[in-house]
Amino acid sequence: MTQNVIDLITADHRDVEALFDRLRTERENRPALLAELAAKFTAHARAEEHEVYPALAKAAPSERGEVHHGTEEHHEAEEELVRLLDTDPDGPAFDQVLADLVKAVTHHVEEEESEILPALRKAVPAGRLTELARAFSAAKADLLTAPPKPVSRTKQELQDRAKAKGIEGYSSMTKDELAAALKR
Repeated sequence: MTQNVIDLITADHRDVEALFDRLRTERENRPALLAELAAKFTAHARAEEHEVYPALAKAAPSERGEVHHGTEEHHEAEEELVRLLDTDPDGPAFDQVLADLVKAVTHHVEEEESEILPALRKAVPAGRLTELARAFSAAKADLLTAPPKPVSRTKQELQDRAKAKGIEGYSSMTKDELAAALKR
């Protein structure tokens, strides 16, 4: 059976959800599970951003805002992923940081599956969705063989987010202070 890109993306979502469950229950296996999660999540996000989202924006220009929003949600989830990777898997904070990541990813998946993927299915012909599946899979494979580090935001991007969230004194904060304030 030929799969289209929507099938592959949805399968990836279920795979990440299963990894979250395993991270909650397989405490002794957390280091390996974290490495797997980081590699898979980052490859998935980059492949979507490079192959799928541009195809949707081209086919349905009215969806550009959703595409941008999806990309921003990837970056926010990656920030939570970095926090999780920096947290001791056996420490008391791990479960809360994991819960924060799960919340960010779950929100993104719900929006993607209810808004972006249906728009993609409507705007892009079936044959193109199959082509996108191949491109998406190839991009993920390339990224999984040499996984990139999660995105690091610039100070200006952090200031823009802090301003939007109403954080006082953001303009005089260092990059690290901005990142910490945004996590609170």
